[in-house]
Amino acid sequence: MQVESLFLLSIPIIAALVGWLTNKLAVYMTFYPLQYVGRKPFGWQGIIPSKAHKMSTKAVQLVTSKLISVEEQFEKLNPDEITEQMRPKLKALSRSIIHTVLQKELPLVWRLLPQSEKERLYKETEAQFPYIISKLMVDIKDNLHELLDIDRMMIEGLTENPEMLNRIFQKCGEKEFKFIEQSGFIFGFLFGLVQMVVWNYYPYWWLLPTGGLVVGYLTNFLALKLIFRPVHPIRIGPFTIQGLFMKRQNEVAEEYARILANDLLTAEHIFAFIIETNGMDTIANLCKKHIDTMVDNTTGGTRKTLLQLTVGKNRYQRVKHLAAEMLIEALPESITGMFAYADRSLQIEETLSSKLKSLSKLEFEDVLHPIFQEDEVVLIIVGAVLGAVAGLLQMAFIL
Repeated sequence: MQVESLFLLSIPIIAALVGWLTNKLAVYMTFYPLQYVGRKPFGWQGIIPSKAHKMSTKAVQLVTSKLISVEEQFEKLNPDEITEQMRPKLKALSRSIIHTVLQKELPLVWRLLPQSEKERLYKETEAQFPYIISKLMVDIKDNLHELLDIDRMMIEGLTENPEMLNRIFQKCGEKEFKFIEQSGFIFGFLFGLVQMVVWNYYPYWWLLPTGGLVVGYLTNFLALKLIFRPVHPIRIGPFTIQGLFMKRQNEVAEEYARILANDLLTAEHIFAFIIETNGMDTIANLCKKHIDTMVDNTTGGTRKTLLQLTVGKNRYQRVKHLAAEMLIEALPESITGMFAYADRSLQIEETLSSKLKSLSKLEFEDVLHPIFQEDEVVLIIVGAVLGAVAGLLQMAFIL
């Protein structure tokens, strides 16, 4: 009799553990493993890593269609301030270009040129360079749509780095995932009490595995649903009921904006993407145009004619071409000095946070819900199967 009583008491306890374990496993399976483990079709990869491109596309569509316009943010950049931030590097770069180009293309002229004249060229070029960079930044802003495919940049960045994608959802849904785990224990215990009462009157061998299946299914199902439903608050007497995630819109907005602004939508990443893609071809053409103007201004009208007569038009053009090539090659490293200013001015985090907070509840749901919608049924079924296995183990213990 005592053994039977202990067994009856063990039913809700084991059901609570099953509920907790299945929900904890459901959370883990959402994110891990990052790579497929097993041999298809008998294996698993975390929902987010396995659907990284699809997840990234949904997240990016939300950001670029409803939250932020990169073109509008770039309007906040002041080309003159960017030039000022780059000035220390521009000074050294201008002297290096003048010295290298003239020594290579006009070695005799450069060797015979008095030092005072060389210094004058250095200073004139140094004065021209900020103007070039300022004009270049204006051109970049004017041609940003052609230079930067922000959707592609973000999707590639998130797809190639599933750990970042995981971190976004983990941080934004941190409290919801904890609720899933904890509610599994609570729901499991409550369902286990029902199992205990039923078993006391109908101790059929199939009851425990069936009950375990139901417990595993319902604990996962309820936990997943209660995160997002109801979307809008509903008052029932003195209580207000609303999906857990939906209550935290302001808090999630700040976290989501912080991660995207600091890890993905930084000035460094944006300019690196432009440089690494076809956008650099456009920038190179713009650089050549401005270098041509600088060289013509530096040599002056009469000096330009004399120089062309002395060295020939072709070599004069090679001087321009080499100077442009050196500027283009040095540009990626030279612009690093303006990243801190650009990040402050772009105000990506502030804009994203503000726009997220102003979304409707249904729109805000799209921040997190897609990761559950993908394989929600699979996670619930896994919970049910594990619950049934636990019930079978209980039955084996009795027998």
